[in-house]
Amino acid sequence: MRLTWRDAATTLFMAAVVAIYILHLNGTDGWLVSSTRETAAAIFVLGMFGGCVLGAGSDVFQTDRTPRTKLYAVLASLIGFTALAAGIAAVITGSGVALAILFGATMALWVLSTVRHAFTKPRPPALSRDTHEVIDQPPVHH
Repeated sequence: MRLTWRDAATTLFMAAVVAIYILHLNGTDGWLVSSTRETAAAIFVLGMFGGCVLGAGSDVFQTDRTPRTKLYAVLASLIGFTALAAGIAAVITGSGVALAILFGATMALWVLSTVRHAFTKPRPPALSRDTHEVIDQPPVHH
């Protein structure tokens, strides 16, 4: 694979997540960072949109199921579940620990997917004939 526009867009979302989290840690009173719950909700939504909506997780399941792709799928699923649980807990309870776990899991998912996209070899093209080769057959002479 290679890095795509989706990776660039996801990086912008992660920059926003980092900025919001740093503002929250510095005690800034402002829009989206005035409380732990608001910060968690903002990070949760940005992480879901930047990771889930822009992500192309289906490509993991369309390739050969090697041990490496299975490990990636399991690891990404576990980290994603952790982010989901921590995000829900942080929004409901306002826990700073849950917010930190949400932030860490979101960053881990972004790093994991970006590294995978940067270092995985692209898939070879499908071994199929072009449609015109099937339709436009040369006449057969016997």
